[in-house]
Amino acid sequence: MLDVAIIGGGPAALSAAIYCGRAGLKTEVFEKNSFGGELSRISNISNYPGFTGRGSTLAQHFRKQAEEAGVKISYGECQEITPPVYDEKHSSAQLASLDSTFTIQIDGEPVSARTVLIATGSQPRSLGFEITPPVSYCALCDSDFARDKHVAVIGGANSAVQEALYLAPIVKDLDLITHSTLKADQVLRSKLSNHPNITVRENIEPVRELLDQYDYVFVFIGSHPATSFLRSLDPSICDQKGYLLTGEQARPLDPNRNKSFVFRISFEDYNPTPHATSLPGLFAAGDVRAGCPKQVVCAAGDGAAAAIEIIHLLQN
Repeated sequence: MLDVAIIGGGPAALSAAIYCGRAGLKTEVFEKNSFGGELSRISNISNYPGFTGRGSTLAQHFRKQAEEAGVKISYGECQEITPPVYDEKHSSAQLASLDSTFTIQIDGEPVSARTVLIATGSQPRSLGFEITPPVSYCALCDSDFARDKHVAVIGGANSAVQEALYLAPIVKDLDLITHSTLKADQVLRSKLSNHPNITVRENIEPVRELLDQYDYVFVFIGSHPATSFLRSLDPSICDQKGYLLTGEQARPLDPNRNKSFVFRISFEDYNPTPHATSLPGLFAAGDVRAGCPKQVVCAAGDGAAAAIEIIHLLQN
């Protein structure tokens, strides 16, 4: 049985893994796609202290450190999490002796863990309608397909501007289209003038008729949390957008619907720590957690903070 099962392979997950591994906890990380998550798709990082370069390179550093700390890294998709369950007929003495573990379904195979950290991050938000040209959500992955072509980049925040700057030397010309004004940092916006083949088109709605005029379209219009696999749990652990609620934001679970008994405490006595959900033993960190800023450095710090809470819980 694992002490800590970490679902996700991005900065929050791997940062937490490093701390849990160094604390001597039996820890395993489960990632369904590529380690690094959204980080691995960032073409250039310039605001992470002590590192500049491709996000995939930073992700490799994270993974190496986690493995050196004794953490097992595995590929596999988490399909469902089942919390510990007890029978109402049990006496208090019997409840105290029950095995309080989570069961996690990874590619159809059960995995047992004393605690679970959800750090699945977020997924790119799609356009919501079909267009004729190819659509990509990763400039680093698909830039070669857009070489010497007429390209549109949709979005006005930092990620859109960063990817436009990366694409500019590769494509023929590029229109940066945003339905509002540019919201990117001033440092990034000032760099746009260094690329004469970039045209900024503000306050323009990126509709189908407009985008069909381009050879290739890159979309960076935000993201949504990757929490669909938690649908079997009490829906109150997430907010309306699907982000996990932790700490003071966590809502009390319905005791008539949730018969979980974790770490020999009752729901009435349970006060979640800042990264703990309303289900004892289930934690969240990074972009998937409500209130966490969508920045790599914040996700890494969030994972470390969650790990410290888990370590204290298990050691006590």
